[in-house]
Parts: sequence; structure tokens; C-alpha cells
Amino acid sequence: MPDQRILIVRLGAIGDVLRVLPALRRLRVDRPDAEIGWAIEHWTYPVVAGNPNVDRFHVLDRASMGSGRLRSPIEIARFVRELRSYDYDVAVDLHARLKSGVISLACGAAQRIGYSRQDSSEANHLFSNRRVCLPDRYENRVQRFLHAFEELGARPEVVPGDFGVAIDPELRERAESWHRDAGEPTLAIYPGSAAKHADLKRWPADRWVGLLRRLVAQGLSAAAFWGPGERDLAGGIADAVGSGCVLAPRTTLPEMMALLGRCRLFIGSNTAAMHMAWLQQVPTVFFAGPALPRTDAPFGGVPHRALWASGPYHANPKRRDRAGCVREVSVDEAQAAVLDLLASR
Repeated sequence: MPDQRILIVRLGAIGDVLRVLPALRRLRVDRPDAEIGWAIEHWTYPVVAGNPNVDRFHVLDRASMGSGRLRSPIEIARFVRELRSYDYDVAVDLHARLKSGVISLACGAAQRIGYSRQDSSEANHLFSNRRVCLPDRYENRVQRFLHAFEELGARPEVVPGDFGVAIDPELRERAESWHRDAGEPTLAIYPGSAAKHADLKRWPADRWVGLLRRLVAQGLSAAAFWGPGERDLAGGIADAVGSGCVLAPRTTLPEMMALLGRCRLFIGSNTAAMHMAWLQQVPTVFFAGPALPRTDAPFGGVPHRALWASGPYHANPKRRDRAGCVREVSVDEAQAAVLDLLASR
């Protein structure tokens, strides 16, 4: 398959976009001849901008589409023209939704790789002419992406020690400077999550305070990271803990990624920040939330511990106490996971 032009379609979300990187690195290593493009939305693009494993990015500006009645069709038409101008041979739909299926078809690629009916949604499978059937619908998301690239001749395994992350050297240097000035905190904590998932993914703030007070008493220190709408939560925890826990500064997505990579261990919610950490091979303790931990866990041998109360989980979502999977994790369990992971390093 020499000189094949491949379009990856994964528009968002941030955590899923990040988890494409290990599979993408494998594709680049196994198919160095291929020309690779990536269709992505503007709000997730910054976390992968400049990645050397991609020849070009096609950025759909969703922000401009809401600025007037004519802006949506104008932006979509521009985006499709741009895609079609590169004459892609194959499109790989990693998003598995209606909108990504439409993009895969509209780009003009003769081969359109996607997931089977049971492994996709919103009739996405109808837009593919080569469909991947997953052996386990709950398998790790990175493995799911590897299976899709297997159709292009890539091996279904990550490149050892190389997850395809690229951080600007200037950002890395600034992160090192901040980490040094902050007293070189051992732990990066991330207590927040998207507001709509707060009840399902956030561990109670009072337990964060209890955990961090214990860890600080044992000689550890922490930096509390936060995203939009989460400063009060992270700041409140840092203030309550006092000495030994600092509040991280406001950051862009690439800046946060660089900062997280400086700490010895990450502990936090199942969010994009967690993936930013483990993709830099930072040992990770995470609150899995209502999903099975293996779906979102760190991959490729990165040391990790999942904090997940299995009692509230039920295979039938209608019978599942979704919030309880996080809420019922105790401070003792979290402390044991952190200390065990640090001791194993």
C-alpha cells in the first residue's frame, strides 16, 4: 500500500483525541510511506497541533458556525472542499457518530473504514464500506483505535515507550520552571470534570481534603489543577489543605499537559487531564466513574490504579447507581492506591 493518503476522522472529545496518539504513532511507524491527514474540531485541535506524526490537520471551526445563519453552511462547504482537494484514498472514522460518517463520505475517499453497527451509533456504520468488529465492546479505547488502523497494515500494539505525544520545547521549559518554583510538588491532582458529569465523576471535595492532609503529613506535596469553571473547586481544596498543596495556574491545554508531565504521580477524575498524564508515562490513580475501568484506564504498561466502587455498578444501566461508583470510594482506598503506586516505582 505505497504512498497511500489516509484521513483520520476524530473530531473530539479531548480525552478521545489524546488516546488516538498511541495508535497514530503505531500507524506512522508501520506505514512510513503513508500521507496522513486528520479531520478535527477547533476546540480539541490545540492538544495535537504540530504533532509530527500527522502531515496536515483539517480543522472544522465550530465556533464560527454559531455566529450567523449562513456561517454553518459556509464553514462546512469550506471544510469539505479542503478535504476533497487532497484526494484521500481512505478515511478512517474513529468517532463512530453520524457527523463523522458524513465527513468520511464527503471527503471522497473510495475506502471508508469504520466500526460495525454494534460498535458505533447514530447509523454511522452505513457510511463505511469496511467495518471493524470489536472483540470486546468495553475494551480500552486505545486498543479500539489500534484495531481500526490494523485494517491499514499497522500492528495492533503500541510502540513501546513512545505514545506519540509531542510537547513544544518552550512549553516544557516553562513547565519545568513553574514546577521548580512551586517547590517541585510530587502529586498532580485533578478533582474536576465537565460540569454535566460532576455527579458521576467527581470525588467529594471533603474527601480530597482528607486524603491530601494525610499525604502531606507523610512528606508528599501536591499541585491542584483545574479547567474552565473548576477554579473554585481546586482552590478550595488547596486552601483547606494549606501548606503542601498549591493551586496550579490558569493554563491552555498544551500548557496543562506540559505541567502534568513534571509530577511523579497523577490522581484525579476520569478526564482529559488523566490522559495527558499517563500518555507522558506518569503513574496514574484515577476515579473510573460509572464505566468499567478497563475502558478508560492507562494503556501500554503505564503503572496505574483504578478507584472504583464495584458495588453500585450493574451491567444494566437502568439499574446502575452511576454516581455511587465514585462517591463510595473511601479515603483509605485512595491513600492506599497512591502509596502503593509510589512504592512500586
